[in-house]
Amino acid sequence: MIPVSETLLEYRGSRFSWFSGGDDHVYVRTDGPPVHDDFPDAVEFSDDAGDPWVKLPRRAISARYSQRVTGTWHGVPVTVSERVRGGLRRGMVEIWYAGTEPDAAVGAGFSGNQNDGWSALVSPDEVADVRVEITRHPMTGSCRRELATPETKEARDDSGSAT
Repeated sequence: MIPVSETLLEYRGSRFSWFSGGDDHVYVRTDGPPVHDDFPDAVEFSDDAGDPWVKLPRRAISARYSQRVTGTWHGVPVTVSERVRGGLRRGMVEIWYAGTEPDAAVGAGFSGNQNDGWSALVSPDEVADVRVEITRHPMTGSCRRELATPETKEARDDSGSAT
């Protein structure tokens, strides 16, 4: 399965996809129904097979990573942003044009515009030359605040700027 660009949180030596948080907690997605023995610090669980997650105290998180996934689609550069988790399009991925020429985005089949960007929903096997870059970020006070209030789903570099 093709990975997607996302924030990963480390808990007890394993990495999980982060999707939400508050002042003192974070929510992480799990690959299957969570088991209490694997998450002894858990405050809350969801064992919904379509979207399992665990609510953890922020203090239990040991590291934060940004994962940036890039590749090509129809010969143009793309960023793989997220996977569809349910419905008839489950498993497909959303990609965003990562080039600079509007005509190339339109010619490749993306929908969108110059202000909002160009995106497409595609089968993962249509994305070629997939590259994954993972950056570990320090667990500082500002990092912990970012986990509580995300500004965007885009990957961020060490300075906090969107990449």
